Amino acid sequence: MTSFRMIVLRAAVAAIAVPSALAAQDLPINGLQPRPDNPPTRQGTRGANFLQLGVGARANAMGGAVASLIDGPTSWYWNPAGAASAEQFSVAVARGDLYQDLDITHNFAGVSLPFAGGALGVSFVSLNSGDIARTDANSPRADDPARGSTFNWGSSAIGLGYARRLTDRLDIGAHAKYVSEGINDASINWLALDLGTQFRTGIYGLSIGATIQNIGSASRMSGSLLERRIDDENVSPQITKTEFNTADIELPTLFRFSVGTDLYGRAGSLLGTGGGRQSLSGEVAFNDAIDTDVQLAFGLEYGFADVVFVRLGKRFYNDERAAVGEDEESLKGTYGLSGGLGVRLPLARRGLKFDYAYTSLGDLRNVQVFSFELGR
Repeated sequence: MTSFRMIVLRAAVAAIAVPSALAAQDLPINGLQPRPDNPPTRQGTRGANFLQLGVGARANAMGGAVASLIDGPTSWYWNPAGAASAEQFSVAVARGDLYQDLDITHNFAGVSLPFAGGALGVSFVSLNSGDIARTDANSPRADDPARGSTFNWGSSAIGLGYARRLTDRLDIGAHAKYVSEGINDASINWLALDLGTQFRTGIYGLSIGATIQNIGSASRMSGSLLERRIDDENVSPQITKTEFNTADIELPTLFRFSVGTDLYGRAGSLLGTGGGRQSLSGEVAFNDAIDTDVQLAFGLEYGFADVVFVRLGKRFYNDERAAVGEDEESLKGTYGLSGGLGVRLPLARRGLKFDYAYTSLGDLRNVQVFSFELGR
């Protein structure tokens, strides 16, 4: 883990130092100039990108293609309209271990309950980097007794949502969030809103979902790391406190459109009911974020007796993150491929669910997500 972070740090230093050196020698830096085969992108231009990390093992196993057929507390992330079907108190928690051994954890907790003719819910999402050595010019060995030897980057979003069924086929929902990220000495905060809808067509179990997420204003970093004290007696007899003027950072606004269908095993399914012991559903989703290319995802879910579930998904990122070396060309198609298992057990007239998901992400190794849900 330490060696990986050192590689990243050295790469970042090189990315800063090399262009500066070339500029000083008045040499071209063609590698940094836009070209037809290397056009400029919007990647890395928004803050709070942890909001684009999907929550819940079921959804991750299906490649994030769930917005039209999702319900329960995880709906507050994927499509708040999906929570409108809540008929009793339900709770879901999930933990994701990202990128194998980097100690980066992604956690989710959500609650839904019937309220005022619809459903009210609370959600919490967090991302934590794990301990990172704190170094600077004065303490290159991370041994500063005043500030500690380590720090961690934390991101979180706490939300309050409401969803309601307008007709027997149309649901709508809204989810307001307070978003924060940074370290103890420098952080940033936003207010954001998600809006979503689900429509059941009544044609062969076909459902349509649409949501727009992370609508919010820009904000700026602040904290003691961005402050300086000027106490030069030759300049002023008093100590003056100043703060760096940081740039505005906006949220990663995203539009998601999806179409899902009950392919087999349920009333109105495209391929019939087949006795009702087995079920198969599928979904296709399109994700268009302000800082990424349009991404396509699809997912399948097979269920037996509404107890055991097997899931498969694939997400196409449409950018260079899926590139691999020539010796790993055979692995290129596995980037974004996901799968998982689920078990649902009856418990006091409620459903108790355990789910697991695995996603392959090439050089980033893998993402594993574990979920627990009670109430459906």
